Amino acid sequence: MSDDDIAVRPNDPADHNEQWMDGEDGPPPRSLSELDEAVAGLETVAKVLGRRIEQLSEKLAELTDEPENDPRMARWLMFLPPAAAEDKEHRGETPLFTIAHFVQYYNETYVGNPGTRAVAIPDCWLDHPGLVAEIATLTYTWREAHLGRKATARDAQYWHDHWRPGFAERMATEWVHQRCRSDGHKNAGAPPRPDRFTLEHREREAQAAAHNGVTSSQSEPNQP
Repeated sequence: MSDDDIAVRPNDPADHNEQWMDGEDGPPPRSLSELDEAVAGLETVAKVLGRRIEQLSEKLAELTDEPENDPRMARWLMFLPPAAAEDKEHRGETPLFTIAHFVQYYNETYVGNPGTRAVAIPDCWLDHPGLVAEIATLTYTWREAHLGRKATARDAQYWHDHWRPGFAERMATEWVHQRCRSDGHKNAGAPPRPDRFTLEHREREAQAAAHNGVTSSQSEPNQP
């Protein structure tokens, strides 16, 4: 259906209005089949217009959306940002990839004087559910404050002034055993449990193994 098809509408009510003004009788009542045909025509027009709106929306998104591999680093960001699943070259990764690389970035950047709360995130961070939950939000608040068009120096400073110290305080006093930072992981608080991305990966592996098992058994010749 073309634009010309949309523009031309037979039996326009305006034509009937002109006939009425000339003194002619009004149009005869339409049959049910004629009404059904008119409704079907309107539905077709609506579908064509809907597709056109979708195309325009996609084009607008392409023009306004920043490339995923160009995070538009803020002027105040002094070091290259950590790799993330949101980067084009890492698109197949999960947010856990983003978080893990941020942990490395954090430990290379935000470790301070001995005796303070500015300590490294321990290697066993995945074994502490509360710590995992906090690192996840810490990661993405950092990204919002430092990357993209919406990043502002005010948000970045607020992250340093509020979010990071609060996280460091809770990491040291609530989420991990004191010896986790020196002698290796020690059980403390909530027991370790797999994150949802690991669970999804395990489920996919189990389904693939089950499928391969069925396929293998079907391909084996019948024994006499």
